[in-house]
Amino acid sequence: MVANLKSLIIQQIKAVFGPLKVYDEPIKQGLKTPAFLVLIFNNENERQLGKSSKRTYSVNVTYFPNSAGKRGECDQVLETFQNEFRYIGNRYHVHKVEGEVVDEVLVITFNVKVLLKEVK
Repeated sequence: MVANLKSLIIQQIKAVFGPLKVYDEPIKQGLKTPAFLVLIFNNENERQLGKSSKRTYSVNVTYFPNSAGKRGECDQVLETFQNEFRYIGNRYHVHKVEGEVVDEVLVITFNVKVLLKEVK
């Protein structure tokens, strides 16, 4: 599920923001900007009644801007992200989208909640 969710997030970023580079692992060197980095940093499972459970995935999307007006670029990317990422893959609800600019890099965090039912 985690790999599939990350893949869907990357596909959606490319659909919304165009042909920007999207990394799915931390970059040691050779970062080409503008670019995104997508990481799922927490996975919480809560059992429900019957044979179902509710999972919450915490996602971190980092945007590395390219332009001279980095703050304005980050603000625009966050606004677009908040408007276009209400659902991931038209299936999974996105909750609590937050963004913060730290050292001229935009850090976006959000949760994706999924209800799973056991199928025999």
